Amino acid sequence: MFDIVDQGNGVYIIKMRLSEVHTLDVPELKEKLQQAILNKGIKKMVIDLSNVKMITSSGIGIFLNINQSLKSNLRLAAPNTEVQKVLELTKVTSVIKVFDTIDAALKSL
Repeated sequence: MFDIVDQGNGVYIIKMRLSEVHTLDVPELKEKLQQAILNKGIKKMVIDLSNVKMITSSGIGIFLNINQSLKSNLRLAAPNTEVQKVLELTKVTSVIKVFDTIDAALKSL
């Protein structure tokens, strides 16, 4: 589902392994992300979307929920053109900062 990379100081990169984030995956994905935040003491998170080819509105809802949990310390990185378009159309980009690269997202934290 995803890999977790510890960057130190409560900062983590979540590398999505799913190529599609859709309604069926949402409950499990949300639960696993929330567990990781609690178990690892995650304070800031970058979600690497480079493997994600498609995302639904319920998938986006997870990101909004996680962003709220992390007090706006969530960044999305490396979305493809289609995913970026969905993020812009749903106005997610006005709430969560999206970056072309993981490095840029990390620097913004």
